Amino acid sequence: MPLWAQIVIGLILGIVAGWVLRFDALAGVRPPIIEFFDAGATIFLRLLKMLVVPLVVSSLFMGITNISSMQGLGRLGTKTGIYYICSSLFAIAVGMTFVNIIKPGVGASLSLGEFNVNKFMKASTDPVDLITRIVPTNPLESMAASPPDMLGLIFFTLMFAVFALQVDKKHLKTISGFMEAVFEVMVKIVDFVIRLAPVAVLFLMGKLVAESDPKIFGDLLWYLATVTGALLFHFFVVLPLAYFIFTKKNPYVFLGHMSSAILTAFSSASSAATLPLTMECIEYNAKIPNKVASMVLPLGATVNMDGTALYEGVAVIFIAQVLGVDLSFFQQLTIFGTALMVSIGAAGIPHAGLVMMVIILEAVNLPSEAIGIIFAVDRVVDMTRTAVNVWSDSIGAAIVAEGES
Repeated sequence: MPLWAQIVIGLILGIVAGWVLRFDALAGVRPPIIEFFDAGATIFLRLLKMLVVPLVVSSLFMGITNISSMQGLGRLGTKTGIYYICSSLFAIAVGMTFVNIIKPGVGASLSLGEFNVNKFMKASTDPVDLITRIVPTNPLESMAASPPDMLGLIFFTLMFAVFALQVDKKHLKTISGFMEAVFEVMVKIVDFVIRLAPVAVLFLMGKLVAESDPKIFGDLLWYLATVTGALLFHFFVVLPLAYFIFTKKNPYVFLGHMSSAILTAFSSASSAATLPLTMECIEYNAKIPNKVASMVLPLGATVNMDGTALYEGVAVIFIAQVLGVDLSFFQQLTIFGTALMVSIGAAGIPHAGLVMMVIILEAVNLPSEAIGIIFAVDRVVDMTRTAVNVWSDSIGAAIVAEGES
């Protein structure tokens, strides 16, 4: 049985279990099994947190060195890198615009446990503090902190990756080999943890339904509608507009050429698994030269994640709205920048969007436990954002190829 079907079953069973337990809770009795559900959900969330530091260091290092390696390809590599960054920035901007206008989390009745808003505001609203926190005094201390200082960790990893490219190739090969090995092991661990997701969803939803108002489903639907609407706007408006501006061709004809790859990406929720079909469609249907497709698409499947970047920004601001936190301009700017970085770091890591969201939540001092709320509908969002990722890679290949013709 595919993982998505197991998650759906876990979701349904969790809702049923929570509804049954809710009647006992309304009668003034807290069933002991709720504590068991709470423990199971907590263990799963702790497993996700456990992965954050080694995952972000290894994947971000590889993403930056992969982008930097394009310098040797001259104009082709430079244009590809510029497209990756710009498309991700536009995606995050679209998502944050949607969530700030629609405000799906305002007035939501979702239960996120105890959260000290005053402490959050005191710790996070000072722009000078936000800027100075980026530079860590001790990277090891940033890693070991609870929660980890992800802003400082990301800054150090970026510096380490950039300057690693300037050392002797023998040393770079050693460092890159180690990071790649760490990355591959972390992918295996992530895959194992995500296989526990069906049971985790059962625990999370059971506890949530038992302790919350039934209105939570309407609140989650508002969130789902917001993030899906933003993804579709980026898919059907922003990316086609970019294609038309740079190629002067009909983007929807090009969409027809790529339809089988995009539909496969949607159903499989895996950019990497769809890559062979994407390359076949773009070379044989869209007639993009192999020299462009063979570089832009594999690298795009690694570092260009428009859908993931957009989703991370929307989800974090939604959680802040649920908690009643009014994010300042500098806090939203922090989310904007961190979402860009983790979208590079999350690339090529199956089902790791929730792991990467921990980084953004902790960057603005929001409780990482809140990801349990949106996990229930993550599969639907995951399918859509994967289709956006593949469509963005395809658009990038076409734009780069147009400039090379």
